[in-house]
Amino acid sequence: MTRPLRQIVTIHDEREAARHARGHVAVIDDDDAVRTAVGALLRHEGYAVDEFMSATAFVAWEERDEPMFPGPRCLLLDVKMPEVSGLELQLRLAEMSSPLPVLFMSGGSSAAEAVQALKGGALDFLIKPFDDAQLLSLVEVALARHAAEAEASLSSKAISQRFASLSPREAQIARLVSHGMLNQQIANELGIAERTVKLHRMHMMRKLGANNVIELIRILDSVS
Repeated sequence: MTRPLRQIVTIHDEREAARHARGHVAVIDDDDAVRTAVGALLRHEGYAVDEFMSATAFVAWEERDEPMFPGPRCLLLDVKMPEVSGLELQLRLAEMSSPLPVLFMSGGSSAAEAVQALKGGALDFLIKPFDDAQLLSLVEVALARHAAEAEASLSSKAISQRFASLSPREAQIARLVSHGMLNQQIANELGIAERTVKLHRMHMMRKLGANNVIELIRILDSVS
């Protein structure tokens, strides 16, 4: 789920952008008291927070795809909720290939539910009532994970774009170089002059940002 970026227009926007830069937490819990208390704690710590009384309400908000200030995100999700449970929402998010880290919280879940949540990729499983410091520590970890994954995704996208910028001949030579072939061998393989191979190779390495064959191999492995 990649939201379009919201632009800063007002002074209020500047404050909200700063909160989102620290991290946005979606708190999803049908218990009004818990949801309000957790939301207040997170806002006090400088995070951007949106509260939802059901998984359905969160999905509807997410699917509106409204602009959002940039920053890491995570979900703080109750297990037992009417209509759609937290575990069911987790499955739906997985089906949507959502990168959002999930922290579960529960007041009375079974060991089987905790295992299912963790096997489904949840970062942790908090038992109510939980310690504020513990919650804040886990939220920080979840946001850091999302930030790292987002950066890796951008790096991967950038590499794919670089590779796509290669001409067919440059891409062909990149593959042959990565297989350990020398310029003269590539020239013989393709039926072109060695000087032409050197020229294509120079352009290819520059476009990919590779300084040597080892870096070239790593780049090609990441796009294969």
